Amino acid sequence: MAEHNSGRLAAIVVFLIGFVISLVFNGLSVVGVGPYTTTTANVSAEFDTEITPIGWTFNIWSVIYVWLTLMVIYIVTGLCRKNGYGYVYCSPPVLPYGFFVSWCINLCFNIGWLLVWDRGIMIAAMVFLILVICTNYSMIFFICHGLHVYGPWLKKYHNADLWCYRMIVQNAVMVYTTWTTIATLINLTIVLTYNAGVSSEDAATISYCILAIVLLVWFILENLVLDKHVRYIIVIYPVVIWALLGNLMKNFDATSPSRNGILIAVLLAIACVLVVFRIAFVIWRHIKQPLYTDASPEAMEPTEIAEKQKKIFR
Repeated sequence: MAEHNSGRLAAIVVFLIGFVISLVFNGLSVVGVGPYTTTTANVSAEFDTEITPIGWTFNIWSVIYVWLTLMVIYIVTGLCRKNGYGYVYCSPPVLPYGFFVSWCINLCFNIGWLLVWDRGIMIAAMVFLILVICTNYSMIFFICHGLHVYGPWLKKYHNADLWCYRMIVQNAVMVYTTWTTIATLINLTIVLTYNAGVSSEDAATISYCILAIVLLVWFILENLVLDKHVRYIIVIYPVVIWALLGNLMKNFDATSPSRNGILIAVLLAIACVLVVFRIAFVIWRHIKQPLYTDASPEAMEPTEIAEKQKKIFR
């Protein structure tokens, strides 16, 4: 008879409660009530930069939180669903304790960022955002580890769940990660401009160059080094394109393009080319080089694998 795992059950409950609390704090920040003195949009307008996109671009937060909500719902449904080994959330434990710990810490940093951003303490806000993206990448790491370990078994016996982990969990966290990475670059530009005395144009140029480097390095890593771990993460480029379109609308003057305006256009073109190549690579490899073909699911009993994992990976 299937039994619940009390430790993992507690982790999911805290995971759910933390998300609800985060939604409340984020919702209040939009209207500027409760612990906030103004709205996040007003602060953004006050500390305007040449890398801050047009207002409607930030509607992507709605997409992010809808996707994260779907992820939370999917994970929580594992408390009710069963397979041949027990309840889905713990048999096998695809999402280890490290994922839930990283998630809870991430939400604390997210709320901390909202509070210091509201008060215009931009250096602290940048530190909080850096911590947010660090814990985001930590979550990605734990998800990828879980899929690497249990992927062969899932592919043979529960292929639908394998795709749910890829599309709902992996990509939800990566949408959030990509946008907070862009938000960190905006915050960096603010700090350089308003705290370090760097000119607005130079500060934005620095951030655009960092974005270009990160984008190209990630493209190389995901296609040549990390393919078996991140093959089906496909949302990074659409998020970057969305942000750059918002910048193009606000910070590009076609009659007299500035240095940063040209950078925006070039980066947008690069991102569009990269997403086409990325989709082509994923489709080709999905057909010609499917994952887990070298693994033997029969020899990979989930319970035995879990027992061999360190606590943080269980």
